[in-house]
Amino acid sequence: MQRLELNPCKAPFWADSGHSQTLWAHFLKSPELTHLGNNFEVDLPDGDRLSCFYLPGSSNLVISLYHGLSGDVHADYMQRTALLCQKMGHTVVLVNHRGAGPGSPAAKHPYHSGRAEDISKVLEKLRTMFPNKKQITVGYSMSGNIVLCLLGGYRGSVKPDGAVTINGPLNLLRGSQLLKTGFNRVYDMRFVLRLRKTIEDKYRQGLISERYNIPPWSTVWDMDQIYTAPASGFRDREDYYHSCSSIHYLSQIDVPTYVLTSHDDPFVSVHDYLKAPFSKTTQVHIEPRGGHLGYLTGKPTVLGSTRWMDYYLFEAFKALENTLS
Repeated sequence: MQRLELNPCKAPFWADSGHSQTLWAHFLKSPELTHLGNNFEVDLPDGDRLSCFYLPGSSNLVISLYHGLSGDVHADYMQRTALLCQKMGHTVVLVNHRGAGPGSPAAKHPYHSGRAEDISKVLEKLRTMFPNKKQITVGYSMSGNIVLCLLGGYRGSVKPDGAVTINGPLNLLRGSQLLKTGFNRVYDMRFVLRLRKTIEDKYRQGLISERYNIPPWSTVWDMDQIYTAPASGFRDREDYYHSCSSIHYLSQIDVPTYVLTSHDDPFVSVHDYLKAPFSKTTQVHIEPRGGHLGYLTGKPTVLGSTRWMDYYLFEAFKALENTLS
């Protein structure tokens, strides 16, 4: 496995904290795809379907992208990575989790931080669609945890040939608790507002029969107890958090995996990364500054932008292509 030689992410003075990195990365305009590409669906064993899109490339890699909590394929980081893949000549696949984006009417059940079996089903489909190409998965935030669960053997039987994760919460209990403290409540409220709307839409569309009572002041911590855990078949919130935290499965990862996080992520604890039992096939990189999916740098990278995360992905994709060729 090739070791990445990276230039550091030197934050500008106006984004020199975890919160400013996180917020400015979201507010600053990002390049967008002119079109999402070809639509296809992935049928799941319980009757739900995933809505996916792909843009063909000429290289030997198929890179599938998985968004974070309350996001979809239109998320800025998904769009930028898709554009990067196109420039590098790779086939890129943008995946909506259950009920996200245009897949909303096709899912009765919720997605959650342990849905590794869903990613496995996508990979099974992609191996049929592109039988002679190598499969790379990229998981952002919540999906970072899901990808690591799959790689470590928790749920799902089809693994990628390589993977990249960014700011995945390895310990769901700690992440949920951090979200409800201090300024993090801003992010928490945004997640909850979007998730409450999704659940209400499911009820109005007749996809679910129970109208879950989720008070307006609820946190993600509350929602996981009221809705996510019971609707996903877990005994309770604690059972969900323990079962689906990838920190329990990291030592079993056996494919080349590049993992990125930052010391100042507001709600993904770096301490979990520092003590986690990563396998020898995993290379972990921790930047001092970056926030949560931020990584803004003061000077342009070799890609010509100040989005250091895109530069990291560029280097990781090159390394995986070399490793898997």
